This record gives sequence, C-alpha cells and structure tokens, in this order.
Amino acid sequence: GWLGALSTAVALLVSPVTIAFCRRKSTRVTAVLGGLVTALGCLFTSFASQFHQLFLSYGAVVGIGVGMTRDCSTLMVAQYFKRRREFVEIFIVSGSGLGIAVMSAFIRGAISAVGWRLGLQAVTGVVFLTFILGTFYRSASLYHPQRRAILHLKNQKRKIKDKNKVDDRPPFFDFSTLRSKTVRILLVSTGISSFGINTPIFYLAHQVEQEGLGDVAVLLQTYLGLAWTLGCAAFGLVVVQNSVECRIARQYLCQAAVFMCGLSILALTAVHGNYHGYVMFAWIYGIFCGGYHYSLKMYTYERVRARNFARTWGFVQCSQAIPIAIGVPISGYINVGCGGKAGYYFSSTCVLVGSLTLFFIDLHRRNLARHKHTRANGTQHLCVSETCPQRRRLSFSQEPDNNDPGGGAAAPPMVAVSPGTLVNPGAGASELLGGAGNLLLAAGDKPELDDLDYIGDCITSCNKVENYLMLSEFENNLIAEMPVILDRKGRRWSLAR
Repeated sequence: GWLGALSTAVALLVSPVTIAFCRRKSTRVTAVLGGLVTALGCLFTSFASQFHQLFLSYGAVVGIGVGMTRDCSTLMVAQYFKRRREFVEIFIVSGSGLGIAVMSAFIRGAISAVGWRLGLQAVTGVVFLTFILGTFYRSASLYHPQRRAILHLKNQKRKIKDKNKVDDRPPFFDFSTLRSKTVRILLVSTGISSFGINTPIFYLAHQVEQEGLGDVAVLLQTYLGLAWTLGCAAFGLVVVQNSVECRIARQYLCQAAVFMCGLSILALTAVHGNYHGYVMFAWIYGIFCGGYHYSLKMYTYERVRARNFARTWGFVQCSQAIPIAIGVPISGYINVGCGGKAGYYFSSTCVLVGSLTLFFIDLHRRNLARHKHTRANGTQHLCVSETCPQRRRLSFSQEPDNNDPGGGAAAPPMVAVSPGTLVNPGAGASELLGGAGNLLLAAGDKPELDDLDYIGDCITSCNKVENYLMLSEFENNLIAEMPVILDRKGRRWSLAR
C-alpha cells in the first residue's frame, strides 16, 4: 500500500512544479525528460535487491517521471484544442483506463514468462515510448496561419524588454487562482475524497488473491480499466452535448460520480469470495471513477476558464497527493488489524464526505447573491436575486468564455487596420499595435493579460482559419507587457515606427 500510493502521490505532488517549469521553459523538453525519467525509474526498479530501494526507484523516480509526462500532455492539448477541449479530454482521461486494462495484462504476462526482473525491463521498453513521443511535441503557433505576425509581435516585445532590461516572466508559482473561494472549496473536497476513492485500485487484485480468486485478478483489473474508459465516454457525452432538454451542471455530475464511488466502495465490504460480485463492483466503480476524474477536470475548466486552467489543475492534483499517500495505507492497516474489509468503511466515509463538501459551493454562490439595496427613503432591504446587476460576481465570471473566441457574450465591434498605419480609434477602443499584417482591434474594456511566451492558452491551430489576425488573442499579451510609447506631445506610435 505504501509503495503504490507513494508513486501516485509523488506524481500528483510535482504537478504545480511541472506546469510552472513548462510555462517558463519548454513543454517539449519537459515531456522528453519525463519519459526518460520514467523509463530509468522502471529500469532501476528491475535491479533492486532490497525492498527499501523500491521506494526510491519506483516510488520517487517513476512518480516524478509520470507526473511530468502527464502534465505536459494536458498543456499540449490546451494549445491545439480550444473549442473542442471537452471532447478531446474524453480521450485524454480515458487513457488512464486503457492503461489499467492493457498494462495489467502485459505486466502479469511478462513477469510470468521471464521473471520479474526481465519483466520490468520489458515494461521499461514500453515506457520508453513516452520519451520518443515527447520529441514530436510542437507548439501550435508553428502551424498558425498568421505565424509571421506572431513572430513579429514577439520580436518587438523582446526588443523592448532588452532595452528596458525588465524580467517580466511569469512567477514560478502563481497562487492568484487560490483567491477564489470556489477553487478553495474544490481543493478541500478533492482532498477529502482522495483519502479513499483510489483505494480499490491498489487493493482489488490483492484482495481477490487472498480470497482464492487469483486466476481472475488480471481479468478484474481489465474490467476496471474498460469501465473507467466507458465512464469517461458517458460523462463526456453529457458534457459535450449539453442540450437544453437535458442540461446537467458539471458540479452535480462531479458530485453524483464521487457519491456513487463512495457507495460502491461501501458495497464492496459485502462481497466475499463471489466472482460475479467482484465483476459487478469493478464495472460500477470503474464507470463512476472514470466519470469523476473527467467531470472534475471539466468542472475546474469551467470555473477558472482556459487561461487559468493549467495552474489551477496543478493545485487540484497536488491536493490529492498527501491524502492518497496516507489514506491508502490507513485502509490497508485497518483491513489487517480489524480483519476482512473494515478499511473500506474508512475509504467510503471519506469519499461521501468529500462529495457533500461540494454543496458549500452552492452556499457560497447564494451568499454572493445576498446584498443590500438602499431605498429612496434611506432604508435598506436585502436582495437575494442572482440576476441583479448589483450582486457580487464569482472570481472568474468577468473573463471571456472558453468557447467564445471573441472574448465575451456580446461581440465588440471590429476595426480593420492596414499595416504600419497609425490610428486613434477613439474612446473605448484599443491601442493599435501596427506593422504585423492586417489586424483586427476589438473595442471595449481591456481584457486580462497573459504571457506571450506561454502562447498555448491563446493560439490554436484547430480553430477556423481567419483572414485577419485577431488581436483579441494577442492584444492581451502585449498591452501590459510593453510600456506605452509616447512622444513629447503624448501621441501613441505604432511598433513599426
């Protein structure tokens, strides 16, 4: 229990560090290093002669490599898919289920055929494929139809930074998203649920072997992985379709999935040596566990929007690390000390409490809706309407929608600008940054800013090709990054001049 939980916990714990390193350096380099570290960890494990050496090779080294590889894939998906992000994430999250199904049979067959040392070396060869696949990662800006304009803007920004000698790289750890109370409640709920939601994944095969059903242990692991994939697909279709006739909030999808996981773990305590009972548990638990991991990711994506998702998802994964490292061994100790499957009562209780904790998000939303109005006679009355324009907003409610490339519900008017032209659009319009091809300037409030070097949240190559370069994507990255260039008369000049 300690060994398996440690590797998973380390992979989740390094998630914020991996994402921060990708933002400041390179996603491809991080992915290549992750594949190499994972392969070396498996190779070191095959040469271990004492049990405590496994904690270093398998628990730490493999955990770090897996965390680096997995987080890089999430960041690359963000670069290439923006409008179809929910659909593509179905395949990303379901990959864990396919890995459980395929690798369980492969590892068992390899170890049975050639022994555990050579079997782990065979696994090393398979894992080394992640190193090779990481070399094919490419930035989406390489395939953007306006790549020359992007390079021009980046060069202009680099020249101004070199002239002013200002280091405006994003901070290594950005905790700004944690100021949202919704995010903090989500972290608490995820952490509590993690004390027990993954326990059957680690102990199911061991439990089955103890009850004399060792021959079907691999088959049950395969069923569990396939059920995980099926759950991701089912919950993903609900999120992607999002029809008016049947619209379910992602929060409640996440709550329902984790609640059913808790009930299925509780029901596992009643299964004793019954093969069909274990099969039913593997399918039910796997479907809702896969659905929970997908809906949790998509609910986080909905709450914090695309540009803040990578940082927030790193914190969500990190919040699961310590509970997994502690909760899985605790359940194992309870099973050994009390006999039977008493440890699953602890696991199911944590999962059910974690699902109920999400109701605090609704309570927080109602508290935001409660505000006071002042009447004409000077008295105040309490307003609880969620449609009132004077109510307080959620932390990320002012940011543009994930699926709206224009940056909001009502698209602002667009102004076409010729290359190198100096234009003053007037009050309420954005400043022109000319000399980079035909640009579109969006009039209206200035949006929040993102770093141009980390261009993955802003540029996608899979969106519809436009005839113009949308400054709704690039203006954000430049206006606050570069100082305002003013001459003595206070006129603003284009970058070309």
